[in-house]
Amino acid sequence: MKKKSLEILHRYRAHLLEREQIILQDKIAEENAQKARLLQLQARVKETHEAKLKARSIEELRELDESAAYLHNRMTLARRAIALCTKMREEATQRTLETKQSRDQVEQLIEHAALLRAREQDHAERRQIDELVTARYAMTSGGDI
Repeated sequence: MKKKSLEILHRYRAHLLEREQIILQDKIAEENAQKARLLQLQARVKETHEAKLKARSIEELRELDESAAYLHNRMTLARRAIALCTKMREEATQRTLETKQSRDQVEQLIEHAALLRAREQDHAERRQIDELVTARYAMTSGGDI
């Protein structure tokens, strides 16, 4: 591939990698928000159970039981949401790694091509120096005869 094409491909894949990283950050933030929601629900359940200990009537106790049951159901849903968020984060992580790997492959091709060009230039310079040295030697030894 030509150098220009490789550079364009590298920039495109770097752009894709940035997008995947942004998506991954969003998935991490979403997962953290779900975990915070679950912690809030757990705190509310704890408060409800503590309030049940202080209940003064059967009606109040029944209401707190219903409230606790409702919160437990919401906690179940929150756990499921966390599981889904975790799965989506893992998938985003995998896509990010694959995109990074493809970008790195192009980067290696560019570096390899640059290394080859540097070697070719080095060989050309050495040949030129050898020719100059040979020409000087021929000129100095030719004048002594």
